Amino acid sequence: MTPHRRAVLIVAVGFAAAIVGLVTLRLLAPTSSIEIVEAEYGVEGRTCIAGAEIKKHVSEACEGFRPRCLVSVSTGWCGDPAPGVVKTLTVDYKCGETRKRASAPDNGALWLVCP
Repeated sequence: MTPHRRAVLIVAVGFAAAIVGLVTLRLLAPTSSIEIVEAEYGVEGRTCIAGAEIKKHVSEACEGFRPRCLVSVSTGWCGDPAPGVVKTLTVDYKCGETRKRASAPDNGALWLVCP
């Protein structure tokens, strides 16, 4: 292979790598952030009344991990509104203008994801 062809090949490979890198960054780049609308913890008929406090906890858990975040579910959210029963954390959130809902049981992990 001549030095000229080698140089052209190196430039072409570099260009292709740059394009692949840009496409990858575009696919992984955040498109919108998570806005917590409501959050509720408990079981039907027995939930925490501290809605604002739960919303604050979820918002803090998601800080810095937008557009995706992982929230651990436990009675530490607002006490135990239904002793002896597995409770669920349900979060309504927005990704831009799209409203979404996610739920997870006690000792589980709740993923909030914006596309």
